[in-house]
Amino acid sequence: MSRDIAADGVPSAASAPDLRVGAVVLQRELHGWAALSVAALAIAGVFVLLIVPARTPGLQDLLPWDPNVFFRQALVTHVVFSVVIWFLGTLGVLSVLATDRMTGKSRSDLRAAWLGPAGLGLTVLSMVMLVAGTLAGLGNPSLNNYVPVLVHPLYYAGLAVLFTGVALPVVRLLLNIAGREVPEPLPWGVAAVGLTYLAAPVCFVSAWMQLPATLTAEVYNEQLFWGGGHVLQVVNTGLLIVGWHMVARNAWGEHILPRRLFSLVTLALPATAAAGVVYTVGRDVMSSDHYQAFTDLYLYALVVPAAVAMAGLAQVLWRRRASLTWRDPATLGLVLSLVLFGIGGVLGYGLGHGDTRTPAHYHAVIGGVNLALMTLFATVVLPVLGRGFGRARAVLWFLALYFAGQTVHSVGLFVAGTFGVARKTAGAEQALDSLAKTAAMGVMGLGGLIAVIGGVMFVWMALKRLWRPAR
Repeated sequence: MSRDIAADGVPSAASAPDLRVGAVVLQRELHGWAALSVAALAIAGVFVLLIVPARTPGLQDLLPWDPNVFFRQALVTHVVFSVVIWFLGTLGVLSVLATDRMTGKSRSDLRAAWLGPAGLGLTVLSMVMLVAGTLAGLGNPSLNNYVPVLVHPLYYAGLAVLFTGVALPVVRLLLNIAGREVPEPLPWGVAAVGLTYLAAPVCFVSAWMQLPATLTAEVYNEQLFWGGGHVLQVVNTGLLIVGWHMVARNAWGEHILPRRLFSLVTLALPATAAAGVVYTVGRDVMSSDHYQAFTDLYLYALVVPAAVAMAGLAQVLWRRRASLTWRDPATLGLVLSLVLFGIGGVLGYGLGHGDTRTPAHYHAVIGGVNLALMTLFATVVLPVLGRGFGRARAVLWFLALYFAGQTVHSVGLFVAGTFGVARKTAGAEQALDSLAKTAAMGVMGLGGLIAVIGGVMFVWMALKRLWRPAR
């Protein structure tokens, strides 16, 4: 496949002929999902600017509000927008690209065309509902795993609208794949991730139907989102794998895995999610067996697809090492994503109980996924929309800053956890009663600040290009 590189080192839209959006209706929809995804990351970034100072020694004493109270409110919104909506919005982006590959340039070829715009509209509505609930101070924060919530009907309704909205373009993709020849791996890979996602709402609904109303809010939400939350982590792994594939395909014209192996790896994801559905529907969600089943699913079933994809990407990078340049955003983004995701995986085997080693693990793993998707937007999605970055140097800077900051942030959290600093705490509740604890959390805060700078650069540059007319 030919590769057209502008003088600034950024691939042009013409360098991705397999990914060009032909139908105007899908191009507009792609622009909408891309803008939604980056906007979600921007909202999450606003709240992380308030979270990091609340946990950083010295800064927490200068805040004009009680860090113990506001930290929890801000953390809920930050996690929902950065770990749920940003990733699911990207699934919407990929669903549009994959659907376009199946339908050509004629709208008459597109089955159930209305599902995409309807899903986009519902997802935007959900974001408005969730932000409105946060700004109005509705409900007490529940810092349960995976999908934290503000305990209020508006917030639960916003999440229901979100999960419905994201499902619609996925369903449309599946309808357009049915009975058609698939020209290349992208549609199959995205469809597999989409099928995986559809299992998450099933787990949520099944758990909701089983849970007694007498539980405390924290226990109720932990059990409600436990199974489906694990499924969403499988979705995130799928986004990582498909993102690596698309960036490498666009940059070098080759796949990170042979086609048959790529199909097996991506199909392992919905198979894992299906096991999760069986666990939720067929077991008492309040039992310890249910809890352990999803833990085992995450520790074993999810590791193999990720490890195979990592090995495939590493092999491609090694084989092409003589021709690669660090000035190429695709190369830098893929390498940094692979390294940070690997660091997170290693940290995952040294977790403690209730301390900051757990967030150290998932900040590194999620950071690796974020780097992959940031690279995907910079080198594929925005150029396809005619809104590519004008300077490669700026792309390299935000990738490097985000990687460095998230690495330092995760290491600081992990070290603090070894000294017993509790997770999901801020201010005096952290009990920073030793120099080692204070120093580790200070390192955490410094890394978080650097990562925020890189993230803000990406969001600002991407939103500017999504706002202005396409070139």
